[in-house]
Order: sequence, then structure tokens, then C-alpha cells
Amino acid sequence: MATSTEHLVDIDRETGELIQGWPRIKQSIYVILTTRLRSRLMRLWWGSNFIDMQDKPGNEEVIFGGIMAAIAAINAYEPEFKVTKVAIDAFDSTGDITFTVDGVDLIDAQLKRIKATI
Repeated sequence: MATSTEHLVDIDRETGELIQGWPRIKQSIYVILTTRLRSRLMRLWWGSNFIDMQDKPGNEEVIFGGIMAAIAAINAYEPEFKVTKVAIDAFDSTGDITFTVDGVDLIDAQLKRIKATI
């Protein structure tokens, strides 16, 4: 849990500029969910099993496992955000997964939502 009253600062993956607040949290959540476990050489423990859903059938077991993996990973690796809900909006045969993550920005104490497709 974040104990500071200010947001962390990071570098935007697209522009190289400094970002903080909700844009940094959105980027962090996206990176967490799209990084396979054991794929980063210096951080083998970092990432999630969420992306593994892409190679599996869209049955309830796979979707529920992906949702649980997303919640666990975001709550573990994003100190400024607490997940309240993860929903899989679309799961198609091309491998695209559209998801929505709802939660609380712990610094601003505001409800936030990210919707993305991977």
C-alpha cells in the first residue's frame, strides 16, 4: 500500500516523458498484465499469468483463472492502486482480450477504470 501523499513518477513508454498519477498507474497495470512471468531476466518473479489466457479456449475456468491472475498481480505490483473488479469484456478467436479493471487510486482516494485490449 502506498504511504506517500504524492504519486510515483515513471517514464512514458511511448514518448519518454515523465508521467505520474493516473497515466502512470494505467501504464503500470497494462505492463503488469502483458508481461509473462519469468520473461524478464532481472525480475523473473514480476508479471502475471493473465496474458497466458490468449493461448487457451475461452471457457469459464480459463477466464476465471485470468481474472484471478490479474487481481493478484496488480495488487502485488502496483502500490498506488487497489483492484475492486476485473471483467473480461471480449475474448475472441483472434486472441484479443478486452478487459476492464476497476479500483481505487490510493493516493487520491478516487475510483478509477482502465479498459484495454491485448
